[in-house]
Amino acid sequence: MEDKVIITIDGPAGAGKSTVAARLAEKLQIAYLDTGAMYRAVTLAALEKAIPLDDQAALTEMVRQCQVELTWQFGQTRVRLDGREVTEAIREPKVTDQAHKLARLPGVRQQLVARQQRIAEQVGSLVTEGRDQGTVVFPEAKFKFYLDATPQCRARRRWEQLQQQKKRQTQEARGEDPSRREEDDISYEQILAAQQLRDRRDATRQAGPLKAPADAIVIDTTGMSVDQVVESLARKIIG
Repeated sequence: MEDKVIITIDGPAGAGKSTVAARLAEKLQIAYLDTGAMYRAVTLAALEKAIPLDDQAALTEMVRQCQVELTWQFGQTRVRLDGREVTEAIREPKVTDQAHKLARLPGVRQQLVARQQRIAEQVGSLVTEGRDQGTVVFPEAKFKFYLDATPQCRARRRWEQLQQQKKRQTQEARGEDPSRREEDDISYEQILAAQQLRDRRDATRQAGPLKAPADAIVIDTTGMSVDQVVESLARKIIG
């Protein structure tokens, strides 16, 4: 593989982008950029600072000032916000459900797109995933993929992910946050409905809408294991 290669993986929520991108980067021994974690991190910052999520000027300035650090440890992207560990906090439904409000703001996206491009310049080759990586952030990427799956499959994957997270939570943590029980009990049907709404928002927003790059390889991951998807992408990259 060349000295500097950008590989983009776009697609809707639940298509397997994050897991596949991380595994592919590990297989190719190059960096992995989880852009979704960046948007969730700045959303958490906005919620903690009680900044109205429709105040583009204030949010853009907040994003400009805050520090978001991503590292890959023990098979997971670890996230620090202004020096504080927030890996688990940014995955809470209360953050995930609001992230789209910042993602649709041109000023916020401009700040984070610039950061993503700087990261690529610093690390060289990388695998990056999101909604607009192949269309907006890295339009000249050598390899572009678009992962999709049926809505039912994607919702089931998200539900199973939440169940796994629930098992990892300690009894003490649940006791400290009573609202967590309600979040843990979210049903598959609720996830499917929320996902369908999210798909419509992502596809119709003005800034960085979700769409397959014209030159991307589209892969339907329904019924495929993570390993099968990773191997499929790897073959197209390295033969």
